[in-house]
This record gives sequence, structure tokens and C-alpha cells, in this order.
Amino acid sequence: MLIAIDFDDTLTADPVLWFTFIDVAKRIGHRFVCVTARRDTVENREWIDSWMKERGFDLYTHYTALGSKLDHMERIGVKVDIWIDDDPRKCALGH
Repeated sequence: MLIAIDFDDTLTADPVLWFTFIDVAKRIGHRFVCVTARRDTVENREWIDSWMKERGFDLYTHYTALGSKLDHMERIGVKVDIWIDDDPRKCALGH
């Protein structure tokens, strides 16, 4: 199962909880990606990569430039099975 988790106010809200959850889920075969509405800029990539590295996360991050996360992932041909996001509207079509 592919699980997409938001960065701001989701992953960052409780890194210990999410690290533990992701670690256990990966051990039983689930896959994870981070999907953020942030723009794909050098600054955002450096900040998110640094934040994740400092906390032990190993997640590929997709940037949607404020667009719909669902639209973005479908456009690149990635089917997400479960979304974890503090604002589910951002995971809707056409958001």
C-alpha cells in the first residue's frame, strides 16, 4: 500500500509519532511518500530535506505548487492508496 503524508502541520506536528508509525508500517511492507503543497524551490527542498534528515526520515517528497495533491500524483502516474493530511481538501480533485 502507498501512503502519502503531508509535511506542514502533519509530519511536523508530531515527528516522533509519524516516525514510529512509518517505521512500523514500512517493516510490514507499506510504502510512503511525502506530498506537500509547497512550491518546488531550492529553499523548500533544502529545508525539508534537512528537517527529515535530522529526524531520521527517508521519504521522497513531491511538491504540488499549491495545487491539488491528488491531481499532481495522478498526473505523474502515482496511485496513492491512503492520504494523511491536516487539510483533506488539498487531496481533492481540482483543489
